Amino acid sequence: MARIPVEVVERLKSEISVQRLAEACGVAFKKHGSDLIGRCPFHDDKTPSLVVTPAKNLWHCLGACQAGGTVIDWVIKAEGVSFRHAVELLQNDYQPLVASSGAPPAKHSTVKKLPMPIAADAEDAKLLAQVIEYYREMLLGSPEAIEYLKRRGIGCEDAIKTFKLGFANRTLGYRLPEKTRVEGAEIRGRLQRLGVLRDTGHEHFNGSIVMPIIAPSGDITEVYGRKITEGLRPGTPKSSVSAGTASRRVERSGTRRAH
Repeated sequence: MARIPVEVVERLKSEISVQRLAEACGVAFKKHGSDLIGRCPFHDDKTPSLVVTPAKNLWHCLGACQAGGTVIDWVIKAEGVSFRHAVELLQNDYQPLVASSGAPPAKHSTVKKLPMPIAADAEDAKLLAQVIEYYREMLLGSPEAIEYLKRRGIGCEDAIKTFKLGFANRTLGYRLPEKTRVEGAEIRGRLQRLGVLRDTGHEHFNGSIVMPIIAPSGDITEVYGRKITEGLRPGTPKSSVSAGTASRRVERSGTRRAH
């Protein structure tokens, strides 16, 4: 999976106010020297134990949580998500749900707060095309993937657009409803049948440059992937093909099946 650029993380830490996120969760602050204090929304806080330092844009709970950090850490705690998912939320204008101060600790939410980039009611061909378009957007935002293509002489945007090249960085799953929800189970099942997801639910092309094979009709018949991540497990193929709208998954390295 592609590393999130340091400059992206640092920009989010500096530009998004942790005070504003806390206030959006219902925290009422009072001045305490150069800090702000309020009741922590992550536990039943009888006396104010949440400290925010605006000058450093940091927060810390001195009570039961003993947690703290940056705006990214706040979203991780509030939403029960991973670091990468928290960054995705902040990049997409994350708006926390307003909750009263002193609410119970946040639990992992099964409702995704990022827009789903595919239409659940789309036909298979359209659904696969939407996945490929999402991967293209991920490629354009990935310096690591762009650099890989440049080293092979195909890093220009025109080539990426013409051949619908993309990059699978595992974020598609963050934008799908959980499999425990009816709509999540349905869309994930369809993506498994198309070969986008494995039976485990993981993305088939995780960590790969994605190259669709496009028929004269414009339909994507199969998708080829080339892993660019380092430190692969011994025996892991760098190349794989996952079926398109009319074929089964093929996972042997370098294998392609004609239609």
